[in-house]
Amino acid sequence: MSNKEFEKMTSDRIVVRAIEPKDEDAWHKLWKEYQGFQKTDMPLEVATTNFARFLDPTVKLWGALAFDTETGNAIGFAHYLSHLTSWHVEEVIYMNDLYVTEHARIKGVGRKLIEFVYKRADELGTPAVYWVTDHYNHRAQLLYTKVAYKTDKVLYKRTGY
Repeated sequence: MSNKEFEKMTSDRIVVRAIEPKDEDAWHKLWKEYQGFQKTDMPLEVATTNFARFLDPTVKLWGALAFDTETGNAIGFAHYLSHLTSWHVEEVIYMNDLYVTEHARIKGVGRKLIEFVYKRADELGTPAVYWVTDHYNHRAQLLYTKVAYKTDKVLYKRTGY
């Protein structure tokens, strides 16, 4: 799809739904783009395992895809999981990944993906949703501050992992 086609995109052309088995190729394409954006390269096993988990009803890891209804192309995804926490009785949702292809950014795709995750969280009875982003991802943070609030927490990770 050309940049001009994306320039005409409006939010009413965007539909978000849960990942289905038929989406594997489209999702893999976006997953590779996302790895490039994150400056990483994960083994194929990670992708195939993730996709299988999205479809497994016994696993609390889900994926959603955003599509441009005019072209049928997948233009973004969200991955989210449910987990226990010592701060709530009910589980909470962690949005592990949110990605919108470069040419579809600032078109409402990210917002629709987040709204999808919020709706699913409400349906699951786990309305608390959180995520992290890179401190330099200012474009995404413009959206995030409209749909959530920024906390003062600092993320630490075990060295070597």
